[in-house]
Formats: sequence, C-alpha cells, structure tokens
Amino acid sequence: MIGKLLAIILKRGAGIKGIVIMSIVSFSEAIFFLVPPDPFLGFLCIKKSYKYILKITLICLFFSIAGGCISYFLGDELVNYAIENNIGFISNNLDKIESIKDRIDKDTFLLMLTSGFTPLPFKVFCITAGALNVKFLPFLFGAIIGRLLRFSLVAYLAKIFGEKFKSILKSKEVVYSSIALVVILIIYFIYKWI
Repeated sequence: MIGKLLAIILKRGAGIKGIVIMSIVSFSEAIFFLVPPDPFLGFLCIKKSYKYILKITLICLFFSIAGGCISYFLGDELVNYAIENNIGFISNNLDKIESIKDRIDKDTFLLMLTSGFTPLPFKVFCITAGALNVKFLPFLFGAIIGRLLRFSLVAYLAKIFGEKFKSILKSKEVVYSSIALVVILIIYFIYKWI
C-alpha cells in the first residue's frame, strides 16, 4: 500500500493527488497510522523551488498538528469514559495518574518538541498528553516547533540531495540511527521520571 501511494506521488509529481495523499498520511499518522509522512513530503520536494517546498512543508505541518490535537482530545475522552464507566485500570489508579501528570506537566513542551522531531511515535505522546490532561498550549507549541523542525529538515534534505534522497530514506544506516536515537531517548525518559 505504501509503495502504491509513493508511486502515485512520484508519477504525479507535485500534483494535487500527491499533496492530498501526503496530507492524509500526515493527519492519520498523528492518530493511528504507522507510516510517517516524511517520505511523502520528501518525494514532493525533490527538484522543487524553495517557495513550493515551504508551502508543502506547512501543509504537512498543519495536517500533522490537526491529527495530534485530535489524538490529544481522544486521550482525554478515553480517560473520561473510563472514569465515568468505572473501568478499574483507570479509575483505581487516579492518584498514580495525577502523580505522573504532575511530573510530566512541567516538561510538556520539551516532550512534545522531542516527540515531534525524533522518530519517537508522535501519536503515542499526543494520546498520552490528552489522557494525562497536560496543559494544552505547551503541548501545542512543542508539537508545532518539533514537527516544523523535522519536516523542514526532511524537505531541505530532499531539495539538496534530489534523487539520492530516495536511497537515503531506504538505507539501513537511517533505520539503525533512528532505532538508536529512540532507545537513547527512552532510557533518558525512564531515568528522568522513574
């Protein structure tokens, strides 16, 4: 499926279908979809002007943040539903949830900045932020800045490397580096909050 979507983007170039696919992937990835929008954004930016790249990056950012906000509200609603229906896992641990919220609330901006920029699963952080009902503005600003930095970097690299960008995205070094970064960040978060 991913290969077919990328093939459409490569075939149509910067056409409206490619932008729509990237927007849908960007929005849904922030809620439930496993595939990040980065390759779609990158392929749309190859051999394009900086003005066009800025436009595509902002479109990708908008849909990703919109999806992240929906994830935040879904997380909040899931906890409210669990409390209203006395689901034991949540309703029996409200004091622990409040304790975690207090520890994380002051670092919400940094957490969202990190999850927005790194390969950490953005949707998990968005849903968790909503479930813990952390302050919305630090959540939103951290997510916007983190995602903007990430998408800008992807778009810029696609512009610089052009056709080589496709092979860079598929290389094992990128995958291994991403995994190593995720492991380091998880260790840091465990050390900081446990």
